[in-house]
Amino acid sequence: MNEKRKSSAAAAARRARREEKSVLFKPVVWFAGVCLVIYSLFTIVSQQVQIVQLRQEREEISAHMTEARRLNDEYTRLLASDNESEYMEKIAIEKLGYAYPDERRFYVVETH
Repeated sequence: MNEKRKSSAAAAARRARREEKSVLFKPVVWFAGVCLVIYSLFTIVSQQVQIVQLRQEREEISAHMTEARRLNDEYTRLLASDNESEYMEKIAIEKLGYAYPDERRFYVVETH
């Protein structure tokens, strides 16, 4: 009978130690879980913001590429044609603002 009391007392002591450990362990696990959830949410939100920024960059780059292709096609067409004077005239009128001596230019002025 003495042995039974000793073994039950030892078992009770083990249970008490386990309960002490679980009392200390549960808040630590809970805190770690909350930290993990907060970190995960922060990471997800920051990645979504980065995705939106990269999509906007991609659209801007795509617009620049389209414009560059259009200019490249125009230059290719002009180089393929043998009429260089037509090209020079176009540049003089459109980009440099030149006009023929007897030409009258009218400009639309928008008023609000």
